[in-house]
Amino acid sequence: MKKIILTGNPNVGKSVIFSHLTNLGALSSNYPGTTVELLKGKAVLAKNDFELVDVPGAYSLDATNKAEEAAAGIINSGDYALTINVLDATALERNLFFALSLLERKTPLLFLLNKCDLAKNRGIKIDPEKLSSELGARVIPVIATTGEGFDKLNLRIGEFLEEPAAFLPSKAIPEKNPEKWKLIGEISSLSQKIEHKHPCFLEKLETVTTTPHTAIPFGFVVLLSSILLIRFIGENLTNFVLDPLFNSYYAPFLAKLSAALDSATLKALLFGSSPVPMESFGLLTTGLYVPFVVVLPYILAFYLILSLLEDIGYLPRIAVILDNLSHRIGLHGYGTIPIMMGLGCKVPGLLATRVLETKKEKIIASSLLFLMAPCMPQSAMIFSILSPYPVFYTLLVFGYIFFIGLVAGLLLNRLIKQETPELFIEIPSYQTPNPRLLFFKLRLRLRAFLIDAVPLIMLGILAINLLDIFGVLSSISSFFSPFFTKVLRLPGEMGSVIILGFLKKDVSISMLAPFHLAPAQLAVASVFLAVYLPCVASLFLMIKELGAKSSFYVAAFNLAAAVLFSALLAFLLNL
Repeated sequence: MKKIILTGNPNVGKSVIFSHLTNLGALSSNYPGTTVELLKGKAVLAKNDFELVDVPGAYSLDATNKAEEAAAGIINSGDYALTINVLDATALERNLFFALSLLERKTPLLFLLNKCDLAKNRGIKIDPEKLSSELGARVIPVIATTGEGFDKLNLRIGEFLEEPAAFLPSKAIPEKNPEKWKLIGEISSLSQKIEHKHPCFLEKLETVTTTPHTAIPFGFVVLLSSILLIRFIGENLTNFVLDPLFNSYYAPFLAKLSAALDSATLKALLFGSSPVPMESFGLLTTGLYVPFVVVLPYILAFYLILSLLEDIGYLPRIAVILDNLSHRIGLHGYGTIPIMMGLGCKVPGLLATRVLETKKEKIIASSLLFLMAPCMPQSAMIFSILSPYPVFYTLLVFGYIFFIGLVAGLLLNRLIKQETPELFIEIPSYQTPNPRLLFFKLRLRLRAFLIDAVPLIMLGILAINLLDIFGVLSSISSFFSPFFTKVLRLPGEMGSVIILGFLKKDVSISMLAPFHLAPAQLAVASVFLAVYLPCVASLFLMIKELGAKSSFYVAAFNLAAAVLFSALLAFLLNL
């Protein structure tokens, strides 16, 4: 099967084209030696099967980041029959530098001129025939979101199969960059004309979301709306779909299976010691209930909202708005994305740290993910347990958690001696999201969660169950009793809540209710349980992403911060 590589600058529409050509049939993998994701799929073109590879977006073959390293490695390997380079019709001049790099290689090449509809709306007219003549290679105008122009692509692929040599570039490309930019200017001026157009709604929205005095409140509204929507979707999926299905159909099956087993040890491992799924620690009970009933709904909701914001083109704007503040805590603007994702669930937040370039950024982002961003179920439980008391205590808990994260970020930025990279990011134009591509990306991300996270969650629950069987958990509870009474001024019996919090944070906070604590005590306990350690799912995934050593440092730092700041809060509240 011949291989075709799909190349281009970031945000030119390669993913939409890839999804059309492969009919959403794709495999996700990492480029060797990096965490840069590649997509591979089978495409049927001109009645022939091809392996299609979606190469990471790049501006140059002289790599400046991991994505460009991966792109250059694939292109320089020569292990393909044809290169398809996607050009953005709304930003032709910028796209041409990478195009010239491909023309220099003198390998079979075909250009797709995408976003022709958006260019027309902006008064940009590009002559494909003239552009083809200036580049010395075939150019096909397409609109990836509607599929317009893909029939011509099929015809050109048929021509390529008959005569591959006809697709070799014929244009002589200068070696020096100043001469290349001069050539780019000539090609642009000869092949495109720009007419005056009144700004449309999306162009006005671009101004609102990039001007600081309007962008910050707009971003706050978007973030708050996203959090509420994620909470609504996640809670309803759990409470009205997955939990009833688990208890009505799966639980009776487990009861029959348990009755058929004679081994007490095997029963304890598989089903645990409690009929309540969240408290049994059984591999087939809690081990499946947590990832599929508790975590999956929020993963689904968060990735749906994330993909929507990505496809609209809003995420890069958030990164730009927050870049100045982020540098003070050792991150650039994109480093705030995993932290914001952690407001829904820590698992997708940890997976999102893969976009960060340096070890320092990944460690700081992972630490702040747990210190600064209570997950949605946890936040909901804090609201719930403090709702009978004045709103001051609710605001105190969330404001204090944010304060802890801010101080921790400033400290980590000083402790970890590594330069924080500057943010170089293209802000794409706003566009209408493609539902087909939206659900394609959602499917890939859910599959990554099922493969990467679910086994780790089950492994962690199995480990806790084994500790419970051998009596280690009760010893831990007794060991922590003096800490609660003397340092946090809380009941000594709360040691068991720590263990439960390691499994699921919001459940541990709900377990504060039987202790009949005063509102100030509830505030201290909520802060400590929110930040003291990652939950089991997050911890094992963090080990996979950062390694055991770095994960240990993050967990130890966060635990120390939780103890110090919770004790300080108890002192300030005169407990």
